[in-house]
Amino acid sequence: MSEDLQVRQAPPKAIFMDFTEKRKVPRRRVSIPVLCWEADDEKRSGKAKEIASRDLSADGIAFYSPQIYPIGAVLSIDIFLPTQKKPVSCKLRVLSLEALAHKEEYVIGATFFDLKAEDRIAIASAVEKMDLYLLLDSAVKGGATDIHLTIGRPPMVRKDGRILMMAADVIEPGQVEAMLYPLLINEQIAYFEETKELDFAFSPDVNSRFRVNMHRQRGYVEAVLRNIPTTIKGFQDLGLPAQTLEQLCHEKSGLVLIAGTTGSGKTTTMMAMVDYINRTQERVVVTVEDPIEYTLKSQKGIIKQRELGSDTRSYAEALKRALRQDPDVICVGEILSADCLMAAMRAAETGHLVISTVHAPSTVSAIERSVNLFPPEHAQGLRQQLSSCLLSILFQVLLPRRQRGGRLLASELLVNSIAIKNLIREGKYTLMGNVLQTGRSQGMYTLKDNLRELFEKGLIEHEVMASFLKQDYPQQNV
Repeated sequence: MSEDLQVRQAPPKAIFMDFTEKRKVPRRRVSIPVLCWEADDEKRSGKAKEIASRDLSADGIAFYSPQIYPIGAVLSIDIFLPTQKKPVSCKLRVLSLEALAHKEEYVIGATFFDLKAEDRIAIASAVEKMDLYLLLDSAVKGGATDIHLTIGRPPMVRKDGRILMMAADVIEPGQVEAMLYPLLINEQIAYFEETKELDFAFSPDVNSRFRVNMHRQRGYVEAVLRNIPTTIKGFQDLGLPAQTLEQLCHEKSGLVLIAGTTGSGKTTTMMAMVDYINRTQERVVVTVEDPIEYTLKSQKGIIKQRELGSDTRSYAEALKRALRQDPDVICVGEILSADCLMAAMRAAETGHLVISTVHAPSTVSAIERSVNLFPPEHAQGLRQQLSSCLLSILFQVLLPRRQRGGRLLASELLVNSIAIKNLIREGKYTLMGNVLQTGRSQGMYTLKDNLRELFEKGLIEHEVMASFLKQDYPQQNV
């Protein structure tokens, strides 16, 4: 990461620096445990303070401090590197002081001295292993969509649906925290340490963005980072029916659901719809996301992107409040609960276009799972309400592309026609497949038909089409 980026991320109110000693090597943003003594003697008298490092190099360290240390002050420290069993002990000389804006806290920059040669090598080696930005750059250049940071193994990536091992050292305990904690504010760190789970997104530079899930596994902190494209593709580029989706984007009210399994590109499709509305219509769009993956700028309309956790407490609460924000379109990251679905349907019934995603293996299953979010005694009323406000359900799945590599989208589209409305009200889900197959004139098509079309164009192998249909649609013959 460049020095310019470090300055932008922590703009100082004032900087005091002794320029007689210049930094020889760039520092990397890492968060590791450090104990500090103010005494400049070998006995290290007094109680040690635990400080939070901001960045580290083989030449020095910068750390956060609630108190001011004068330029030239000497401190004694123990550095606990994830790759070392014993701490590195040395002394520091304070070189710089930054007062952080809006915080009663300072960033202290200091250089090492009285540091053994082998300890300097150990720090340099540890910093290289904890260089998150170098790791991400290598993964992205290699075409990875996901990076897995798992203790006891080198970083693993998902490329074209396959899990591959990166040419890197094994990740040690404490290394994931060291790489990811500098990206978080104190409130996020506290939340993670309390709940053991955290989702967030960040941009290493203007050309890349990642969604991160931090979690604990067998007592260790681990993470998965999803590579998010910085540009939003159009419907045709995604392999979706552009005319039908554009018509849906022009609807004034109703509910549009995008169904699929994890990693099937649901969010990408949802944001393609939002981007189309933003570019072509004078409408107010409110999104509720966890976290914000694609950042949009208002164009013809107004875009308001709200993030779960930092901007609102829950999807359901945000949906209720969104109705008072003069929206034309409401975009909800995911339907997770009965309260969330009820709020989405109410918004759709009161003159708003609502777009959301749902985990389901088909269009019909998306309807059934939505109804099953509620107790059985409420099913009839829920089916009635859903049948009246639903516009369409798009199901999609990513498949390996033939020859060139990569993956492409296969999809299925259900339009809420009069026949589908009646079947939803009566709960006759098994009959909806017949309506899908005969609803071409209304814009509907089945996954089976789309797979055949992709195969006939030479975009997927026959084995891919056949294996997927046998796995998920056993009632259909290839």
